[in-house]
Amino acid sequence: MFEVWFGVALGLLIASNVALWLKLDRCYTDLHRIIENGSDKIEQTIDLDGIKDEIHDTIQDFMGNMHVPNAGDHLMGVAGQLLQMWGVKRFGGIAQVAQNIVSPEQEQEI
Repeated sequence: MFEVWFGVALGLLIASNVALWLKLDRCYTDLHRIIENGSDKIEQTIDLDGIKDEIHDTIQDFMGNMHVPNAGDHLMGVAGQLLQMWGVKRFGGIAQVAQNIVSPEQEQEI
């Protein structure tokens, strides 16, 4: 049974390598065609003003969505802190066990 799976895997490997070779050969010919015809094309200029406007709009959107924290934000922070304290109290021993497993030398020294 192992030989069958090995044969299937080998066949898939050969088929994928052939497909990859065909794709790379096609890319090679396309690249050479582009290089040969590249001198005929006029280079496109970069519009720096458009890039500046897009960055400016992105920053404005980000800054526009910011707001002064309200009571709800503070209450969510308190809830997060309480959950974090509960998690440390509940699972803190597991963290110590994991640390002892990783470095058992410290346990023997104590």
